[in-house]
Amino acid sequence: MKTRFNRALKAALFRPIRATRGIAGSCWRSERGAAAIEFAIVVPFVLLVLTGIIQFGFVLFLQSHVADVARDTARRVAVGEFEQAEGVQFAQDSLLNWGVTYTVAVTVSDPDVVVQISLPMSQAALIDLLGVFQSSTLSATVTAREE
Repeated sequence: MKTRFNRALKAALFRPIRATRGIAGSCWRSERGAAAIEFAIVVPFVLLVLTGIIQFGFVLFLQSHVADVARDTARRVAVGEFEQAEGVQFAQDSLLNWGVTYTVAVTVSDPDVVVQISLPMSQAALIDLLGVFQSSTLSATVTAREE
């Protein structure tokens, strides 16, 4: 009988506390909306990294293309296919599709042909979020022997 009384007494005394703890506990322990909050915290960082990958990939691709054009121009001038002015025009025509202002210089000395192509990095950047590409230049210099 004593245990039955104790159980009834505990139930009567602690019932309001359990009810309050249940309501407050459910508010603090509920995981509804946690995924949305985590998503909102993580997405800006993921987008920043993705944008950086795309940006640097584009700049590396453009650097490779500029080096290829400089190499091709130097080879064509070195074998006598083009004169100096024709080499400059060939390089500018090859780079015309990019919509960027290039500086092309073809120098013919006695044994060597030097082709230099440069452009401001601010024009090479698709999106310059942090101002990383404002002060530098993207350039390629190729030297070829005349034949």
